[in-house]
Amino acid sequence: MSPVRSRTQSRSDTFAQQAVEDAVARERARISRELHDGIATELAGAISLFKVYLESRKGQPDETLKNVFDILERSLKHVRESLAELRPAAIGPDGVLGDVRHQAGEFARVYGIRVELSSNGTEDMLSPHHREVVAQVVREALTNVRRHSGSTICRVKMGFAARPFLIEVSDEGRGFAGVGPSGYGLMGMRERAAGIGGRLEVVSTEGRGTTVFLFGPN
Repeated sequence: MSPVRSRTQSRSDTFAQQAVEDAVARERARISRELHDGIATELAGAISLFKVYLESRKGQPDETLKNVFDILERSLKHVRESLAELRPAAIGPDGVLGDVRHQAGEFARVYGIRVELSSNGTEDMLSPHHREVVAQVVREALTNVRRHSGSTICRVKMGFAARPFLIEVSDEGRGFAGVGPSGYGLMGMRERAAGIGGRLEVVSTEGRGTTVFLFGPN
């Protein structure tokens, strides 16, 4: 292939990749709006009505209705967590590494999960979009550790020195066999990895923990 044709192909690939990234971002924004304006709003309204009713019972609520109220509150919490994942928070001034350190502190304080963080190289070599993907994949992987693993320790390794970059998030929890249970959010992480020309792999052994690998683009 001639140098000119090679450069043309490279530009074409870049435009195609950007188009995929833009399409994914638009779809996530659409789903986020629908969740917020639909399910989240309706659940919040139902919860408000239940609160008024339960308070009117003067300490003697119907046990069945109280159970329904608890289910609604848990459902709203899960929807809001999904919204947070669809609309990821902006990376702070201390970068991805600083954000992970902050989240590690929250995990230890709130959930009793120790997050050990190590890194080599600098994230400054990554494009802003690549950094956003790294940040979101790590957030989602840590959320999965909290929700599903049962582990009290988690390790995050961020390798920016080599190309492609490599991110690892591992735990010592219950793990899973085969494709694993639903609700792990792996599809979203894989979509983000593919959106930058990278890939996401998961290695898990039942009873021995799970490791999520994010490989950057070559």
